[in-house]
Amino acid sequence: MLKRRKSTLRLASLVGVVLALVLVLSACQQPAPTQAPTQAPTQAPAATGAPTVKATSAPTTAPATAKATTAPTTAPQATPKPVAKPVTIRVGLVTDLTGMTATTAIGELWGWEDAAKWSNETNYVPGVTFETISYDNRFDVGRSLSGYELMKTRGVSVVHMQMTGANYALKPKYAQDKIVAIIPPAPKALEPPGWAFAADLSYADTSAAAYDFIIKDWKASGKAGKPKMGWLTWDADYGYSGLIANWYAAELGIDVLATELYPSPAPKDVTAQLLRLRDKGADYVISLGPDVAWSQILNDAGKLKLQQTMKFIGVANVIFSTDLARLAQENAEGSYLLMSYSSMYEDTLPGVKLLRQMQEKYRGEWRDNLPSTRGWLSMRMVEEAVKRAIDVDKVAPDAINGEAIYKSLEKNIKNWDTGGLSGPMTVAPDNHSAAPMGKGFQMKGGKHLPISDWVKAPHITRFEDLKK
Repeated sequence: MLKRRKSTLRLASLVGVVLALVLVLSACQQPAPTQAPTQAPTQAPAATGAPTVKATSAPTTAPATAKATTAPTTAPQATPKPVAKPVTIRVGLVTDLTGMTATTAIGELWGWEDAAKWSNETNYVPGVTFETISYDNRFDVGRSLSGYELMKTRGVSVVHMQMTGANYALKPKYAQDKIVAIIPPAPKALEPPGWAFAADLSYADTSAAAYDFIIKDWKASGKAGKPKMGWLTWDADYGYSGLIANWYAAELGIDVLATELYPSPAPKDVTAQLLRLRDKGADYVISLGPDVAWSQILNDAGKLKLQQTMKFIGVANVIFSTDLARLAQENAEGSYLLMSYSSMYEDTLPGVKLLRQMQEKYRGEWRDNLPSTRGWLSMRMVEEAVKRAIDVDKVAPDAINGEAIYKSLEKNIKNWDTGGLSGPMTVAPDNHSAAPMGKGFQMKGGKHLPISDWVKAPHITRFEDLKK
């Protein structure tokens, strides 16, 4: 027993010695704690180089575990920006494709479509595609209103509404829905300014420019007294639009005769109306209507040989077309037109040249068709507003909506050069008719040729007249 106890004690003592030795050896191998440097380095580390390393402690190569806390040995690569998704802006075209005014309206539709194709093919607004969606209103107000509601469901930012009566009804809706409307320039739809715009003179302003022409022409003739002027126009909202300017004619010294009306956009005979104007001594007959109506007026006047004593003046951009020469032939010779656009025969103008080229490309031939010109410039004005919203207002392409286009039209369309296709275009908060200038034309040899340069038309619309 005593021997076993002594043996155990010796073993315990031996173990204790071994443990003490281990502890001493471990203490000798531990590194000294890192000391903070006593002074700052003499040079800041280069942004693109390896980080500054303390010579006494840091290894020559950063350990894998230290990657999160040390700068890389080369400049970080910029994260590539995500590729922007193409943006599509939808434009609704509610117009007459099969009704009474289809021959005029289809030309305007082509202008809209061709301008959209041109913009998409040339990438005029980078990253933005324009899509046109058409709907046949059959020249019916009810169908026009239904067509507008359909366009809303298709997500359009812009709508072209052909019918004057429909634009009167929809004027508050455009503002409520924040959809920009590019419309024929009916004064009651444009005044006071809302969300409707036009790429030409209002019908009232065009009429006022025609009155200026009458006074100038009368004075040049050397005739005494006041010139007598009578309207022969369509019995519809559209036809009445020019009459709003009659107070201006009276102020100029024109004797305004009682208005004569015809019942449809394609009258069969206006002989009786013309005879009444002749019997009242009319020196000038002025009309606002589609080309089929204008040609009927000129043909019936030719039968009565009225062109020998009267001058016939058309206003608005729907009676200026290649078809007039075909429909009225020699009876159209010498007639006058007051328009917001150049004739397609003015082919030295770059804007006219481009439009002719695009008509030949997309339609197989070019036509002296003012509705098509109006459609082309209307769509081009939208494209220009979108482009400037992005470039000038810094609106992201995918943020372009009706409101952005509305703001850009009012702010950015200032003296916009259309290459001579129209006068310089300007939109103002108090005037949404973008073409403030008109030009005079006369039919000569079956062609509408200019007889004046661009002339600023008076903006004469009185709000009290719009209530009538």
